[in-house]
Order: sequence, then structure tokens, then C-alpha cells
Amino acid sequence: MPPLTARPTLDGLARIVLSHAMSLNRSICVYCGSQSGQNPAYEKAARHLGRTLAENDIRLVYGGGTHGIMGAVAVETIRHGGLVTGIIPAFLQEREAGESAGLEFDELIVTQDMHERKHKMFDKSGAFVALPGGIGTLEEIIEIMTWAQLGRHRYPMVLANIGGFWDPLLQLLAHMADEGFLHSQQLVRPLVIETADQIVPTIIEAWESADGDGGDAQIIEKM
Repeated sequence: MPPLTARPTLDGLARIVLSHAMSLNRSICVYCGSQSGQNPAYEKAARHLGRTLAENDIRLVYGGGTHGIMGAVAVETIRHGGLVTGIIPAFLQEREAGESAGLEFDELIVTQDMHERKHKMFDKSGAFVALPGGIGTLEEIIEIMTWAQLGRHRYPMVLANIGGFWDPLLQLLAHMADEGFLHSQQLVRPLVIETADQIVPTIIEAWESADGDGGDAQIIEKM
């Protein structure tokens, strides 16, 4: 089934149909580091997630790289017969694109720049997961949370808090809320998952109980 695209808010029966369509949009965007990090648990979690995606017939949408945690989740998804969409800007294609390193994506999208890449990743996905990573990973998941606050989407957002990696961010978010800067907390609050084996089941449960829509397309067009 094609990925769900953004559209204006609907009411009544149309909303129910749209909610059902969102639950069937079985693609998960994974943000993660292009390095492996200091804790072996990070890469282990990425491999487990990749395997679980494949086992549940869920497409991986990710940044197209082959190194670190990013490479691990893609390799494991492909190894277990899963579908992978790699999305990468042209200036990174030669040195980081999966196909140049022997990974056989069923879909590789080359964008003009990072901005287009992020929009393509959003359009292709029905949920978002942040594994451990650096400032790029942080920027990506924060932007997705911002879009949720602005009403762009109501898709599941997961912080894979492996080994407490995201604890500092969670403390910052709590501080922002306490200080009155998160005016729509229910829209930006991510699902915090401590172990890799719970990521996919949690997202599937969220899809099955979804009662929202893809958000307001007019908002993203102005970004």
C-alpha cells in the first residue's frame, strides 16, 4: 500500500478510513548515528530492530548510510528479507550510500539536499524511531516532535532509550514543560522504550489504536 500522504483534517467516516489507512502504513523511519558509539548495546539494539522490522513486514526508511548504527539496522533488515528505503542527498551518495557498499536496497532515493531528504523520509513513514546517535539524530527527532506540536502529524515517535542514552533529553523536555514552553505536551511527548525488542510491538499497538490523521499539509508547505 502506498505511504499515507498529508491531507486536511477530515471528519466522520472519512476520519475513520484515514485512521485505518495510517495503521496500515507499515514503514518506520529510523534515525541513528553513523558511528557505533562507545556502548556495544547500541549496535546490538540496531541489529535487533532491523531483524524485527523484517519479521513483521515493516519497511525500514532511513538515511542510506552504511556505517555505525545506521549501517547495522539496514544490514540486519536486508539480511532477514526486509524492505529498505534509503534516502540520501547527492553530496553524500558516493561515500555513504548503501548500494555502493553492497547493500541491495529495493528503493534508493537521492535528494538534492538535506532539507529535501527530511521531507522524503517523513512522506515515506508512518512512525519514527530515534536510536542513539549524534547531533544529526537529535536534530531529526526534535524536528519530528516539533511538527507534531504544530499539528503536522500524529504518528508514533519513539525514543529508543538504550542504556539510558536519551535520559538527558528527557530531563530537558521535562524542564521545558515545567517552565511553560511546551504548550502541546500531548502532541510532542515521545514513547520512551528501554529495550529494542519492545520498539516494534509498541508502534504496532499505536497504529492499531490510532484515532488521528496525518496532520495539516498547509503547515509543512510553509516550513
